[in-house]
Amino acid sequence: MPSSAISAQGTTFAINTGTDLAPVFTKVKNVKSYSGFDGSATELDTTDLDSTAKERLLGLQDWGSFSIDANIDYADPGQAAMLASKRASTQKQYKLTLPNGYTHTFTASVKSFPIAGGTDALLTNTIAMTISGDVVTAAPAQGGA
Repeated sequence: MPSSAISAQGTTFAINTGTDLAPVFTKVKNVKSYSGFDGSATELDTTDLDSTAKERLLGLQDWGSFSIDANIDYADPGQAAMLASKRASTQKQYKLTLPNGYTHTFTASVKSFPIAGGTDALLTNTIAMTISGDVVTAAPAQGGA
């Protein structure tokens, strides 16, 4: 039976350069890899004197952080929008589109936008973001009009 694994090649990452009411997702170019959604829900201790062992419920979900590794291009509209968001300390909406058409849309603040380079090397960075709120996962649109 063939594997149902999904290659990451062809994934795109974009920032909303429009408004919340009229989003315009601008691709962030030169992305080499990404990782994130690494948060976890808080554990709420509900143990009381009638308990025979520790009892817990989960609190609010925390989606944590998201980061992308990229080759720096300050002229790229996507990277420029992310840097401007960091400078202004604003939250922006982001969309990760997987090769199978599934999307993950979330709101985040750019926490860091570093620069790294060296002899016989490209200028690179790992842009770190802190997620605020929920991550919305959507299946690919079915059919056409």
